[in-house]
Amino acid sequence: MDYITSMLNEAQILLNNEIKVTSLRSQWFGHIGIVNKVMADGRTLEVRLNSPANHDVVFIDVSLVGEVQETQMTKLPQSIGPIANSVVKDTI
Repeated sequence: MDYITSMLNEAQILLNNEIKVTSLRSQWFGHIGIVNKVMADGRTLEVRLNSPANHDVVFIDVSLVGEVQETQMTKLPQSIGPIANSVVKDTI
């Protein structure tokens, strides 16, 4: 029972997050997308894939995907603006 509860919770956590299809059992293996909805069964995700050729919407089981931990946005240098940056530099 704990495994089922864990999967249901994971599906809710993935909602509105970027995921990658990590299972070789899926025809979308390696694709990245955004979770739009969690279906009524609590395990099936509606995902909009971010493939260059098209933006398919697919339904996929939560056990076949994993959350993307790092995106291009997180690799950018962080800035809080020129005025705030100068204040931070002056106080350090």
